[in-house]
Amino acid sequence: MIKNIMKIDQILIPLDGSKQAGSVIPYVTDLASKFNAHVYILGIGIGRKTRRVNRFLEDYINKTAEELKARNVKAEPAIRYGIAADNILDFTSEKAIDLIIMSTHGRSGITRWWMGSVAEKVISVATAPVLLIRSKRARTSGPADKPDFFHKILAPLDGSDIGEVALPYVEAIVANSKATVTLLQVVSPPGTVEANVLGGPDWRKFVKAMCEAGENYLKTIANRFKGKDIKVTYEVLTGEAADKIVEYAAEQKVSLIAMSTHGRTGLARWVLGSVTDKVLHGARIPILLVRSPKMVIVKPRR
Repeated sequence: MIKNIMKIDQILIPLDGSKQAGSVIPYVTDLASKFNAHVYILGIGIGRKTRRVNRFLEDYINKTAEELKARNVKAEPAIRYGIAADNILDFTSEKAIDLIIMSTHGRSGITRWWMGSVAEKVISVATAPVLLIRSKRARTSGPADKPDFFHKILAPLDGSDIGEVALPYVEAIVANSKATVTLLQVVSPPGTVEANVLGGPDWRKFVKAMCEAGENYLKTIANRFKGKDIKVTYEVLTGEAADKIVEYAAEQKVSLIAMSTHGRTGLARWVLGSVTDKVLHGARIPILLVRSPKMVIVKPRR
């Protein structure tokens, strides 16, 4: 049993009215039940409240809330009007949201809101973690209906303290479950090394030293998990970080990738547009992004 785990009391689901967005519902049902959380179903209307499209959206949000209540989830519908990203961020702050769950869909990863910069802005600014669920169509059954549907969690780490901020949420998700955790560090050889050094003995020693340092680091983190009765393994790989993370997740049939987000825009040193962005668009499984409180910058959004 894990004591003093991270609490997730308030969950927010922003929905755009699409069938794909409804794919988050099974995951919400599972997590809300595990944490006994209150769930807000948020729709963002466009223009006047009396517009037909807004009435349809309101009906959709209310119906979704009722469906969750039928599954014994404490669900509450909410409608706001205006700029989607700003409304999601304001609502997150007002209600002290602990977790935002958004659907990602489309070949490029996240549309219609993603391509309109909504999800990008939410990820970059929100202080609450964001769980992104990729789906092409809504599902009412599947892996999320099974106990411990996040049965194997991959936590990529870059060796920094800020890079570890997702770990408490990983602990919370696997608490009292049979889920396993894999810690992964990818050693990316510097691209500035001269070509005549590549493959030489000094280069091999350097890479070996980096891998050994990575293993020692991951072993220390793994021991923390083992002390809390969590099944954990760790591995160090070499290569391009994003590619290795995506490949490993696919090969090992990982069910969730949990990563930290940090930097001025929310995602650097693994910056949006680089490692995290590539993982977001390359992985076909849910991704949990947790932003470090140390990197929160309060500034006007409008």
